[in-house]
Amino acid sequence: MTVAALDIQQFTGAGPTKTAVTVPRMSTSDAFAPGTANPIPIPSAGLKYSYWMALHLTITNIQDATLLNNHLFYMDGACGWALGTGGELVIGARDAGDYGVPVASYDQATGIEGDSGDSMVDDTDGHAYYKAQTNDSDPADGFTSVAPATIDSGDHTIAEGFKGVVLQAIVDTAANGAVRGAQTAETLTFQYDEV
Repeated sequence: MTVAALDIQQFTGAGPTKTAVTVPRMSTSDAFAPGTANPIPIPSAGLKYSYWMALHLTITNIQDATLLNNHLFYMDGACGWALGTGGELVIGARDAGDYGVPVASYDQATGIEGDSGDSMVDDTDGHAYYKAQTNDSDPADGFTSVAPATIDSGDHTIAEGFKGVVLQAIVDTAANGAVRGAQTAETLTFQYDEV
């Protein structure tokens, strides 16, 4: 049996544009490969945000599989980024059901490029799929292999995208411990079942 072929695709732009990524990078731009351009600045007061990032596990060829399902997301339990006391990496959350955003509910990230993204949970400018939820986001590193987030519990029988993970970095002030510069790479695990 030939296993299904999958990519992790980052959705950007109004379209959206769907780009396969292996090392996504947070920034203050709606770009799939920003490099070191538009880093998230450390604020003198308050918080700064990355543009939110939508990552969809995508079946590019179903091959001999009957279906794929049970898409889970987790980290190692401790994000090592120095984002300050009020800073963290968050994942979009829902009050009930799957955490993932359906492909059809994609919402382009917004903000002021080079300065700060809009908070994805802002009542006005936030992500349309999450901002009205009571439980609108959770610390991403709170999900581990023992207790992962369910992103998409549905069955997928054709080449298509699963519901997506939406992530955002929040940065506090230097006085509260945020440290300037590139942060260490973090592993984001996308798990699924194949039948």
